[in-house]
Amino acid sequence: MSKHQEILAYLESLSVGKRVSVRSVSNFLNVSEGTAYRAIKEAENRGLVETRPRSGTVRVKTAKVNMEHLTFQDIVEITGSQVLAGQEGLAKEFSKFSIGAMTEKHLLRYLTAEGLVIVGDRREIQLLALKHENAVLVTGGLEVDEEVLGLANQLAIPVLRSHHDTYTVATIINRALSNIQIKTDILTVEQVYRSAHDYGFLRQEDTVRDYLDLVRKNRNSRFPVINHQNLVVGVVTMRDAGDKSPQMPLSKVMSKDIYTVELNTSIANVSQRMIAEDFEMVPVVRHNQTLIGVITRRDVMDKMSRDQVSSLPTFSDQISQRLEKENQFYQLTIDPSMLEKNGVLSHGVLTEVLTLVTHQLPSMEQKNLIIEQLTVYFLQAVQVDDALEIRPFMAHETRRSALIEYQVCLGDTLVAKAMLTVKIN
Repeated sequence: MSKHQEILAYLESLSVGKRVSVRSVSNFLNVSEGTAYRAIKEAENRGLVETRPRSGTVRVKTAKVNMEHLTFQDIVEITGSQVLAGQEGLAKEFSKFSIGAMTEKHLLRYLTAEGLVIVGDRREIQLLALKHENAVLVTGGLEVDEEVLGLANQLAIPVLRSHHDTYTVATIINRALSNIQIKTDILTVEQVYRSAHDYGFLRQEDTVRDYLDLVRKNRNSRFPVINHQNLVVGVVTMRDAGDKSPQMPLSKVMSKDIYTVELNTSIANVSQRMIAEDFEMVPVVRHNQTLIGVITRRDVMDKMSRDQVSSLPTFSDQISQRLEKENQFYQLTIDPSMLEKNGVLSHGVLTEVLTLVTHQLPSMEQKNLIIEQLTVYFLQAVQVDDALEIRPFMAHETRRSALIEYQVCLGDTLVAKAMLTVKIN
């Protein structure tokens, strides 16, 4: 067991309410403070410990599941399958699937614990899968041997049956796994925020003098303000308190109209709000509005510039890969996935194309943008295999905003025009 795992196991063994700190863990387990800090942060992400204002980090009751996953019950629902046996194993987590279209000898290398084998009425393959702790999904609505069903019940491993063919079932499951992966890869507040204990906070009964002391100590100028129940009731900044009497309580000078976020809020969402409202710091709260920590605009921008949002291509990524730049214009060939049901280019796709081109403009690259307004005039229908040319013209640009005119042409024919307004961070 590594030192990191040893610390996590130790934290899990603590009684609920027990206080912990980097130094105490480091001394008790004879590990470096850096190792202890990283393990405590992971334990906090897992829900084993919680950092509370004033009281520090404590062991809490339950651990949450941080990673999205599929169970065999989910497989039943998304494929519309019937459960034939092994109902007790439906809650188990699904790991991967294999298609049993090979001999028993060659299939063995693809079998992993808690996997799923998609197969027809091949009794030997079904038994082999169950013996290696793999669930079985029989396609085509075919009958299943009683021996297979009996073994599945004995091992508590599900045997499912779908009326879809193997290709359709595999496609449905693969799409679900891709969606889960994309959701898991999206950056959230939980991956970026700072704990309230590390960043600093104030109480509503504190004074302007307390605020100024905290500014000098922490080198920050914006702090969340909480009440006696640890609920966030305001935010105080230098603009609020800088010219006030040192004895004045913060409850009289703080901003009470505040924006808060929770741990599962996406960074992209927070980033847009921060730019639009010019927020430098936003409190991070639980569902009951108690303070957990803060997230700053600098932390958000640093994280977004370093990390790719998803390791799997989203629809936006797929369109971006088809955009080609030629001189100062952009080229795009329409493929079937971009069409509406009537066979012409989807208006939503064209909107996404213009948004992507805006982020790729030389004067807009490496900047954080918010699309404030987009007006599109559709002049002529566009069909599959048409090669469009997107021509951007900067109508007006300042340090904080820009107005861009777009002409979308098919050869010499103008098929759409657009005016797009962006806010620049």
